[in-house]
Amino acid sequence: MTDTRLPLTRLRLDLPKWATRWLLLGMWWLVVGMAASPVGDKVWNPGKPYHMSLLLLFALPAVWWMAKHVRDFMRQAVVASEGPLLLVLLAWIMVSSLWANYGHVGDATFVVAYIALFVFSWAAVARNYPLLLSRLLYWGGIGLACAALVAMAMFPWRHLNTLDWRDQGRVVAFGLLNNPNIAAYAFGAAIVWMMQVPVLRRWQQVLRWLALAILATFVLSTDSRASWLAILAAVAATLLTARGNKARLSVLAILAAAAVAVALGGWRYLVERGLSYRPEIFSKAWRLIEQHPWRGLGMGSEYTIQAGGQVLPHSHNVLTHMAIMSGIPGLLLALALWLLTGWRAWCHRNSTIGGCLLALWVYTSVALQFDTPDIMLKPDVNWLLFWLPLALGMGLAWRRHDREMAVAMRPRVSLIVLTYNWPAALARVLQSVAAQTRLPDEVIVADDGSGAETRELIARIARDFPVPLRHAWQEDLGFRAASCRNLGIAMAKGDYVILIDGDMILHRDFVADHLLLASPGCFLQGGRFKSTAQETAGLLAGRRPVFAPWAKADFHVFDGIRRLYAFHALPLARWKARRRNGGRVMSCNMSFWRDDLLRVNGFDERMEGYGAEDRELAARLGNAGVRRKQLKWAALAAHLEHDSRAQPDVNDMSLPNNRLFHATVAERITRCELGVDRHVAELSSGA
Repeated sequence: MTDTRLPLTRLRLDLPKWATRWLLLGMWWLVVGMAASPVGDKVWNPGKPYHMSLLLLFALPAVWWMAKHVRDFMRQAVVASEGPLLLVLLAWIMVSSLWANYGHVGDATFVVAYIALFVFSWAAVARNYPLLLSRLLYWGGIGLACAALVAMAMFPWRHLNTLDWRDQGRVVAFGLLNNPNIAAYAFGAAIVWMMQVPVLRRWQQVLRWLALAILATFVLSTDSRASWLAILAAVAATLLTARGNKARLSVLAILAAAAVAVALGGWRYLVERGLSYRPEIFSKAWRLIEQHPWRGLGMGSEYTIQAGGQVLPHSHNVLTHMAIMSGIPGLLLALALWLLTGWRAWCHRNSTIGGCLLALWVYTSVALQFDTPDIMLKPDVNWLLFWLPLALGMGLAWRRHDREMAVAMRPRVSLIVLTYNWPAALARVLQSVAAQTRLPDEVIVADDGSGAETRELIARIARDFPVPLRHAWQEDLGFRAASCRNLGIAMAKGDYVILIDGDMILHRDFVADHLLLASPGCFLQGGRFKSTAQETAGLLAGRRPVFAPWAKADFHVFDGIRRLYAFHALPLARWKARRRNGGRVMSCNMSFWRDDLLRVNGFDERMEGYGAEDRELAARLGNAGVRRKQLKWAALAAHLEHDSRAQPDVNDMSLPNNRLFHATVAERITRCELGVDRHVAELSSGA
């Protein structure tokens, strides 16, 4: 039998609890630390404390996590187009370091590995833990807002080792963000994602708006026109994802306020500062590209551009800088990655992470045209602008692949309902089927000879039923449940078959429970509540069944479930199913892989009259190596009380069905002679 239920790889954070918290702290610090890491006169590089702390807080637990799931990460790396493109880009960048005029291959290898570690670990979190990712971004934004507040408070008294930005009235932050443009880009990114991530509690909403006010004040104080433009573009993009009129009005209000500010004189300020020599810079960058169009200068190379009397260490544009450093191949690969990320954002714009990604992608697409161009560095602001959106997009691609695989791999379920001349009960049963959290893919009513009223009921319900509802009828020649169920099995198109009786009102998770607990080489045996006569009358009148120990049911009869099991608890159900083989065999609540049923030829149709046909089938399946698993605390159903056709002693050996059953056990028979194959042959021949 083909296993159509192979579990999807989930890349669980199955590290010890302390190690999980360690990794999450590192991911948070990667966002916040670039603005809050300590600096001092003895540290010539303001990013050194930050980078050293990240090796301990982020890189070490992330490597541990990826090492535990190395095969899963390798498999995921190729399920979406971003993975192979990223690996090719990083490989090309590393190769280009061989001819670089500065640095060496060791440095390039470290940076490339660091970037891959970041992208794949954040993508795995985005794929499996979107709520956790939202919390990381939220608290990352809060941390950056705190850093911005402290930076603004201390700015007038700080001694700056680089340019004295106070002369220009442009505020800067700490650590790696000791430049107004770079700081504005980092805090602007935080503004963008903080506007998107959901928060439920009132105090968190208040804290978010306070953080947004602080971040916006800081970005305005940097006089970074590119970040202003990028934020407005991102805010405009949120109109595509805003849910509800209130959200759209908020976005329109922000854009209107910006338009008023420009109209009232802001345009003069923007014009007075001019284009900051950008056309001249672009022209000279293009000349450098023409000198080394295919190989580039190599990763880690140094070059300068003279413009406006200044000597600039880069081209102030991510596209031209990539072309200068890694040639046209590197440029095309990076551009393809970025466009693919934008496409992912657009496709998932209605999800929380997708809406956040779309706004962040628009923001970055604008921001990186003006400054902070080098994305091939150790963690800095460019990771928030380029690699973080790429990781989010990759995570969304992995999630979509999971859903597609789940649809492709999940078994089609055929639910077969046995009935005989009780349309009122059948109507309630089908009503409970239509309310399932996981609908079967088809429902087949196996009818052992009911009259016209049942046929008309099925035809009427089928018109509005959520899945195909078919009627398998056989002539009324007495109690022939074995033959009737075989007819339903032969008509079934599903991979998995669930059998119930037409007097069972199902718990809303009945079908889902059978699927969750199904496994190859096994069939499932469930039970039922034996409702009292008074409760049955209420259920037939439309009352909802109660699935709890206090339900109005007889918990003492031999063929009903005990009070102990009379509630829904999947963890207990999983534990019980692993540790118990069997339970009383009752075809009113059983499920099988259809291939297993066909292998043993279904029910033995020699068994007519009440009883033993289900036990005999279970015996043959057991002889064929198919294990019976017991369902408790799951797949619950309320049985409607009615007169029974059971014999006084179901184990009476003089009964023909019992003799056939014991022969199957004694002779270890696996296949009956008169079974489902004859119905399959009749249906295939069109008879």
